[in-house]
Amino acid sequence: MNVSKKLFIVTFTMFALLTVLLIAASHTILLSSFSNLEARDTIKNTDKIEQAIAWEALSIDRTARDWAYWNDTYKFVNTLSPEYIESNLNENTLYDLDLNVMLFVNKSGVVVYSLSVDLVNGTNVPVPTGLLERIDSGLLMLRENRDYMQGVILLEEGPMLIVGRPIQAGFEEGPSAGTLILGKYIDNSYIASLEERTQSSLSLYTLNEEMPPDFQDAFDEAVSGGGSAVNILGDERVAGYFILRDTTGEPAAIMRADYPRELYAQGKKTLNYIYGFLLLSGIFMGTATRFSLDRLLVSRLIAIDSFLDKVKREKDTSKRLEMEGEDEIHRLSKGINEMLSSIRLAEQELKSREYEKKFILDSLEEIVVLRDPNFNIRWANQAALKNKDLLMVEAKELTSDSPQAADKDIIPKSRYPHPGWTDQEFTSSEGKTWLLRSKLVCDETGDTIAILETGVEITERKKYEIELFRAKQDAEVANHTKSEFLANMSHELRTPLNSIIGFSDLLYEKVYGNLNARQLKAVGNVSCSGKNLLNLINEILDLSKVEAGSFELHYSTFWLAEALAEVRDMLFPFAASKGIKIEFELENSLPRISADKERIMQVLSNLMTNAVKFSNENGCVRVKATQSNDFIQIAVADDGIGIAAADHDKLFKPFSQIDSSSSKKYQGTGLGLALIKEIVQLHGGSVWFESEVGKGSTFGFSIPLKRGKADL
Repeated sequence: MNVSKKLFIVTFTMFALLTVLLIAASHTILLSSFSNLEARDTIKNTDKIEQAIAWEALSIDRTARDWAYWNDTYKFVNTLSPEYIESNLNENTLYDLDLNVMLFVNKSGVVVYSLSVDLVNGTNVPVPTGLLERIDSGLLMLRENRDYMQGVILLEEGPMLIVGRPIQAGFEEGPSAGTLILGKYIDNSYIASLEERTQSSLSLYTLNEEMPPDFQDAFDEAVSGGGSAVNILGDERVAGYFILRDTTGEPAAIMRADYPRELYAQGKKTLNYIYGFLLLSGIFMGTATRFSLDRLLVSRLIAIDSFLDKVKREKDTSKRLEMEGEDEIHRLSKGINEMLSSIRLAEQELKSREYEKKFILDSLEEIVVLRDPNFNIRWANQAALKNKDLLMVEAKELTSDSPQAADKDIIPKSRYPHPGWTDQEFTSSEGKTWLLRSKLVCDETGDTIAILETGVEITERKKYEIELFRAKQDAEVANHTKSEFLANMSHELRTPLNSIIGFSDLLYEKVYGNLNARQLKAVGNVSCSGKNLLNLINEILDLSKVEAGSFELHYSTFWLAEALAEVRDMLFPFAASKGIKIEFELENSLPRISADKERIMQVLSNLMTNAVKFSNENGCVRVKATQSNDFIQIAVADDGIGIAAADHDKLFKPFSQIDSSSSKKYQGTGLGLALIKEIVQLHGGSVWFESEVGKGSTFGFSIPLKRGKADL
């Protein structure tokens, strides 16, 4: 039986079976698919309703957090301030919040203040007794600061959606003053609004009520299946159910949403059309396919088979297959012709590439060796053959012309645990140092098929590394010695300086007797110079501590405005002597920051002192503070001489000054900005500046609001 007859029998048999199978499958699978699609659509719509209730709970929780984490609420629970009630708890509070109940419970479990209204009738009503009983029993109390409560509780008045948050001072860690409880009835009014929003019919039954059979069956299925269920109510209606849970996560009520079965009805109607179409199309397609395949495919495939058999038999790749048409069979014939033409070219190209690879690898000064999984050498370049002691195997019979042993057996599993590069250093008999690297070569399944080794001489590099390491050690020792010397000298100098400053102040205050004007001025100069020298020594000591790694920060929480005010008061005499105003521009509601207050004031003092020093007389120094994400940014701007762009690199470097001449107008050591940078970076912040000659300068820094993990 030839291919044409076989194709006729197979084609009609397949189409007949396919038609029967499609009809049977359509009735079973498609009808089942429509049912599943209807169930998924019902669950999807039911999930939207459940999500709407969840969004309601989330909205109430957002309100609870705003009230519970408010400092005024924290104070109110402890003090029961009438001002808080008058300002925040008026008769319209619950109507504005769309809530039925608001309870303030102290940490002893006592309701210190409550609001309860009937949103439907617009009247004040008593707090539900069942709600108070649960508070007295401790079921609705939050013991930990991060506790959170949400769920439905069943009361005699009806189910109520409850949300609770601990009352604490802001979002900071601290003791809880009690619990704030907000509640909203899931009553007919709320269900009606939910029906209007979701365009569905809703029914609600609680566990305290006797449920209809379909509710009870759906409840059991939802509890065991994860919280939702679907039930067919008849040919016209389908229902979706979901469970509402109480504050402990236990089921409290079940809600049903009804929908028409439009999707299922349309599916059954569509199936009837599919059955008729499948019967007609099966007969027609079977006949047409048989004749089309015979004419367009079978006869031409037979011709291709005969041609390939002839080429194979005669081993003549110069023959070419001629096939009419512009379809895939024609392109297949062209591909066969091109394949025959490429065979010879491929062989020639393979030989050429082998030669090129060998030439390139032999030209390298680096060692290249390929081994099999048994560690036997398959191939090595000329550099490897010249350094046979690096091969770690007997290689006296190996030459660059040796075959690559492609016919050797390959061990399927590697004895090397790591597939990446493995490095090792080796010193040859000539005293040269080599860096040898080896890597496993694996196939697509991860089995080891070879080991690639490379090597490069690093004798000079090793010498340089040793010299560099020694130089680094010498520099570190010198730097540490310098830091210790500066720290010791600073301590030694501060002791006599404190005596000089102390006795000069006593003389200036005329403790030991009156002084004339000239003597008084001289003593004052001694005291002032001593204090300046003491500040310089303190700065040197601080920098030495930073370099030695012994500089410590003592964190505390404080208001930035208070620190700025203290610095301004200290600088007032200096600024007033030049007629300079110090103005603050602070962003509203700046939070408290956690940092070393003394060091932050030192940074502010240095920046503001520099701004006053370099400002023109009768000028103005502006201090601006803003919040950006989790950082506080502070900028100090003056209207003084400014800094040339060529001098910007000198800023924030120790002992570096823009004007280092002996006749410089502005005195200083160049330590202040360097110390500022170190203090800010130790806090986890950064510094910056902007300046232009004649237009003033702006120096700023940013520090995190809270202490980071690196500082703990």
